[in-house]
Amino acid sequence: MVIKYRKSGITEQELVHRCAQEDALAQKVLFEKYGPGLQGICFRYAKNLSDAEEIFQLGFIKIFDKLGNFRFESGLKTWMTRIMINTALNYLKTNEKIKWESDIESQFENTDLSTEQLHGMDLKFLMECIQKLPVGYRLVFNMYAIEGYSHKEIAEELNITEGTSRSQYARAKNVLEKKLLAIGFEKNNYAGRRI
Repeated sequence: MVIKYRKSGITEQELVHRCAQEDALAQKVLFEKYGPGLQGICFRYAKNLSDAEEIFQLGFIKIFDKLGNFRFESGLKTWMTRIMINTALNYLKTNEKIKWESDIESQFENTDLSTEQLHGMDLKFLMECIQKLPVGYRLVFNMYAIEGYSHKEIAEELNITEGTSRSQYARAKNVLEKKLLAIGFEKNNYAGRRI
């Protein structure tokens, strides 16, 4: 039956409309199409598999609940991603004690690890490293390096200062760099290397 939806040339608008009407087949198609990518977001924000699965489940419940209000003012994937990120942030704010390091910008720990270098590494290993970061580091790192939020947006979303956002990001990068150096990556030479 799922094949029928895919081969019938159903539009994204029609899929959303059918999902909003609680068409189980349409909901399954939507879940299968977007679920894996959205699940990846949950794994990046959560500290373990159990939390990631719970965030994913809560996020999809919100998506299906709000789908009738989706107006196609942005892409469906973008809209669902935002809901999943907000669900993860709310979950972590509720269930984890977030510790923010000093917000004094002069205390930044300098690092040569660039965002571009992080993108060229083994994804599974990088995800494991990110999951092991302290929650404050993990939130800011994900939001800035992966989701593309500015430090101003992060500060507003998390109710912290921009300086705190910057310092958390710098410290997260420093922790990741130390982990990579410990397993044999050479500074400024990791892009494209596999573990």
